[in-house]
Amino acid sequence: GPVQAAPGRVQAASGRVQAAPGGVRAVPGGVQAASGRTREVPGPPSVGVTSGDVGVSRTPWWPTEQGATERLPAPGGKGGRRLAVVALLVSLLALAGSGASGYLVYRLVATPVAAPEAVPTVAQSSVGPAVTYAKEALHVRIGCAALVYLDLDEPRAGVSEQVADLRYDSRCGNGPARLTLAVGSVAGSSVPNGDLDAAGCLRAIRTGPLGPGAEVQVRKGAALCVLTAAEPAKLVLVEITEVGGIGTAGLRATSWLVPE
Repeated sequence: GPVQAAPGRVQAASGRVQAAPGGVRAVPGGVQAASGRTREVPGPPSVGVTSGDVGVSRTPWWPTEQGATERLPAPGGKGGRRLAVVALLVSLLALAGSGASGYLVYRLVATPVAAPEAVPTVAQSSVGPAVTYAKEALHVRIGCAALVYLDLDEPRAGVSEQVADLRYDSRCGNGPARLTLAVGSVAGSSVPNGDLDAAGCLRAIRTGPLGPGAEVQVRKGAALCVLTAAEPAKLVLVEITEVGGIGTAGLRATSWLVPE
């Protein structure tokens, strides 16, 4: 309906405004007449009239008992979008964390546990006699038709006959030197080479012992097994490593302690 002006005030009908005598002007939250009085006009956006013109007020309002109030922002503004983005990021992080935890659990379950390595054991029967010395060198330097005594318990060359285990006899001319058992030995055996251990020497003595007065020719590569009469007894492998001129030879000895 039209707007009717009463003396000194403005009356609105159906949200429209008509200028009253003296003119009206827009004020925040309503329309003010020339007399200075203001009347709230119900309806959506406020309308102001200035010098006969009608326009929409720049300040949105809605009439209440306490006066004009600003409209609430429409849902889905910047604040709502921020909350939605934050919620999405939290969900993605939770999903990634649950995936990583599941992968770790899968690896722990799927990875086989290595069994501890078995400690190798040595059979008692495989342990041989203890070695008292190994590959000790002995050098013989005597003249033609001479002899020297060897002690195999230490070992050493040039000892007295009473403690000797071997006797070395030099020959003159082209005859080779000879080795024989001395008073300090119990038994012995001639073997083709020095590739023997304690068990091999004991076997050689048992199966092919040297008889009384038996001699072993001194030649390079030959060997001799000797069982001494010391306490404790020793089993000695004597290798001939070098044969030089008359009365010259090199020997090498390895000794094992014979168990009682």
